[in-house]
Amino acid sequence: MDDVVIVGAGPAGLAAAATLRARGIDATVIERGRVGEPWRGRYDRLHLHTIRSLSHLPGYRIPPDFGRWVARDQFVQYLEQYAAHHRLEPRFGVEATRIDRDDGIWSVRTTAGTIPARVVVVATGYTRLQHLPRWPGAFDGPVVHSVEYRNPQPYRGQDVLIVGAGNSGTEIAVDLAEGGAARVRIAVRTAPNILRRDVKGFPTQLLGIVFRRLPPRLLDRLIHVLERTTTPDLSGYGLPRPSAPFSQFRRTGTVPIFDVGFIDAVRSGVIEVVPGVTALDSRAVVLADRSRVFPDAVVAATGYRPGLEPLVGHLTAIGEHGIPSPQPRLHFIGMRIPISGFLHEVGMDARQIAGNVARELGAMRPHPTAIAK
Repeated sequence: MDDVVIVGAGPAGLAAAATLRARGIDATVIERGRVGEPWRGRYDRLHLHTIRSLSHLPGYRIPPDFGRWVARDQFVQYLEQYAAHHRLEPRFGVEATRIDRDDGIWSVRTTAGTIPARVVVVATGYTRLQHLPRWPGAFDGPVVHSVEYRNPQPYRGQDVLIVGAGNSGTEIAVDLAEGGAARVRIAVRTAPNILRRDVKGFPTQLLGIVFRRLPPRLLDRLIHVLERTTTPDLSGYGLPRPSAPFSQFRRTGTVPIFDVGFIDAVRSGVIEVVPGVTALDSRAVVLADRSRVFPDAVVAATGYRPGLEPLVGHLTAIGEHGIPSPQPRLHFIGMRIPISGFLHEVGMDARQIAGNVARELGAMRPHPTAIAK
């Protein structure tokens, strides 16, 4: 029987395994793909929106020559280096399909058999499954989720509609506009929070770290002031500022947009903002104001879901945004969406979970005097 099984070898799973090893606990890490698999498949221009010095995992820093804003391939390289540094050897090509509890012991069913364990840590991430809305009707052209988008090459000279104004949607829109698309529109259902990635060299993430424990009402006011003082008013372009930005973040589960050229592209007319999509109709896309647009292709930047219902839905409550509730000896890491930066919080969560797991394992093992008797 394994002491600990960790499901997932992304940043959260690797951080959990490393902090456990620092306490003398070796975990079995299983991964359906490779180290950092989801990162490998994201679009080419992707960079971290958090600065390098606040994005490393416990026990091993990101190399300085990776720059301030670490690129996708560099981050994957860092995760591989991290696993090697901590001598972590995940079992690749093994996917967990269901976790059960039998007489106080967990059974992790996988594509390679069942693994019994005293403690399980699920680290499959918030973006495990892509979410594509089921719009009424059908579209005659290509409709792809943003996870399938790599670069603007296939869309040169085309009219492209992006659906969804999160970080992926806005960055892909900029990528298309700069990469030769004939026309780029972005359909926005809920006006997003838009922040500069940094202001005169000062990273916005640092404010998120300072603000994260403040009351929501105060955070709404502070973020509203920050937006007004650092970003121009885009109301005339179809992007009004949210009146309660942090409350909206908590309600929708979507992080603010960190600007990497989107604001200027909207103001210059290179990217056009249109209402949200309500239906598809042959060559047309129907918008919320009942108008129609006729793009050549649609890229749906409509987000992801944890998708953990088949794995643990029978064991624990699946709450808002698909995030499950932890149970004794069943932990979840990398599921939160913090304003202070995902990787920064993952490191702290990994240390906390390692401490909890050490106590749980200690309580399960008989005391030496009990063994002697």
